[in-house]
Amino acid sequence: MSEFKPDFQHFQNFWIEQQKTAKHMDPKAALDHIQNFIKAHNTCGFATGYGDYIRCTPIEYTYMDGAFWFVSEGGSKFIGLEKNRNVSMAIFEYYGNPRDSHGLQVMAHAEFYSNTSDEFKKLLAFKGIPYDALKAAAVEVAVVRAVPYLYEMYDTDFVKQGYDVRQIVPVEV
Repeated sequence: MSEFKPDFQHFQNFWIEQQKTAKHMDPKAALDHIQNFIKAHNTCGFATGYGDYIRCTPIEYTYMDGAFWFVSEGGSKFIGLEKNRNVSMAIFEYYGNPRDSHGLQVMAHAEFYSNTSDEFKKLLAFKGIPYDALKAAAVEVAVVRAVPYLYEMYDTDFVKQGYDVRQIVPVEV
């Protein structure tokens, strides 16, 4: 076991202190940048948990109507979702150069829909999948909608525009 005991308060407060002097973008411009990043990708780390249990699942998402949609046949992520509807997602690109780094953390609240719901049918239509084709499948799927309430993006493109590398955007924008 390691003998090192980090100063957790110091490390927890690093970005809080940094943000006090950071140059922030207009929230709507930052949100547009973030949404374009989301739409340019389709896979995230989807983290769920409660108490001592945590799980981070790589999963495909669909971004529709300002929310992340997931269709899943099941798995351990539902252990956390059953007891805690707060979720976190991470979308990022390969890190090969500190001057060209792009990553997004999303805090969201999960909702569930039936695989016969109008919302699910709308999602399938958005994805170009006929409902009847999926209805014929033998497996029942869970439909999860994660509604974001906070975005935190670390993107070196912000610096190139004269802003701080990290932009925090609440969804109420």
